[in-house]
Amino acid sequence: MKLTETFRSALDGLNANRRRSFLSMLGIIIGIAAVIIIISITQGSQRSISERIQALGTNLINVGPGRGGGFAGMRARALGNLFTLEDGEKILKKASAVKRVVPVINTRLLLQYQDRNVEITVNGVSPEYQEVLNFWVEEGRFIDSRDLRSYRTVIVLGEGVANDLFEDVDPLGQSILVNGPSSRYKFRVIGVMQPKGRVMFSNFDDQAFIPITTAQKRLLHTRYVESFSIQAESREASDEAIEQIDAILYQKFQDDTKYRIFSQEELLSTMSSVMQTFTIMLVGIAGISLLVGGIGIMNTMLVSVTERTREIGTRMAVGAKRSDILLQFLWESMVLCLVGGVIGIVAGWIGSTMIASLAGWATVVSFPAVALALGFATVVGLFFGIYPANKASKLDPVEALRYE
Repeated sequence: MKLTETFRSALDGLNANRRRSFLSMLGIIIGIAAVIIIISITQGSQRSISERIQALGTNLINVGPGRGGGFAGMRARALGNLFTLEDGEKILKKASAVKRVVPVINTRLLLQYQDRNVEITVNGVSPEYQEVLNFWVEEGRFIDSRDLRSYRTVIVLGEGVANDLFEDVDPLGQSILVNGPSSRYKFRVIGVMQPKGRVMFSNFDDQAFIPITTAQKRLLHTRYVESFSIQAESREASDEAIEQIDAILYQKFQDDTKYRIFSQEELLSTMSSVMQTFTIMLVGIAGISLLVGGIGIMNTMLVSVTERTREIGTRMAVGAKRSDILLQFLWESMVLCLVGGVIGIVAGWIGSTMIASLAGWATVVSFPAVALALGFATVVGLFFGIYPANKASKLDPVEALRYE
């Protein structure tokens, strides 16, 4: 009952000057809202990125060239002319934990249809590309083994490319010009991929796919490939597959800096680490606003103690203990922060929703984020309320009653 009365007395003290109480809470409100918005955006982005990466398959392994140079004033650059189709065949044959291997060549080329043209990334791939990347044809068909054997000039378009080039025209069966570095060929559209969107730094809808042998022999005139997309037998077998691939490539190059092997699991782990670091940094910045708000509340409570000195003296004169005065002012400080925290949570929730709808960013307002914000507000109220409450409880009753 005594605690209830102390709490009511704290509320009455805050109600006596509502405008000042609200202004004192502004720092807390802004800080809590910022924390909620930052955490919701970073968690939403992390979930969105994870879902997109996992859409490519958690047992996907990428093999690419290492980087050379980067010293004595030279810029580091990806090594070229490393891998061949035979390397992919050897990996598939000797690595028991590997299920499929897709050699890849990608280059920026200009595609033209009538008076419209787009410059996009054109990928030379093998027929297994769909299974390995979990990326499927929606209309028509994908590249098959006959296309590879005959070096056919056929092309499969991403949804965005098809829309840009053909608009309302059915692209299947249409002929487009593909301008290579030193040659120009007419390609026939045999398929359009499902919409997939952006994954990391690549927009799959703005790409096109041709037989890798056609890319090698007709467009680029090379026997090399740029990288391999490899599918392990299962997610659990990914580590074993990486070890086997590394052993095969090291046997050829005798230098593990010439190639890079990384899995989707590594990519997910790296992205999670980056997002967590980013979140901590931003929450720390928002925390400064909470500290400023806490200092503002402490100043408000100190002014309140000064203004209510006679009231404190009167309460002590009629039997209130120092602990009662201490609790009253502590409660006032905590209630200020808690009310500000609740308002900040609501403001952060609304802000996150508005950002999601206006900017199109993914946001997730989680219970841990709300609990963290509210808990921090409580700690701020307790910490910055101790000094004013302690000062009020140590007032001399006689001197307090004389105070004008």
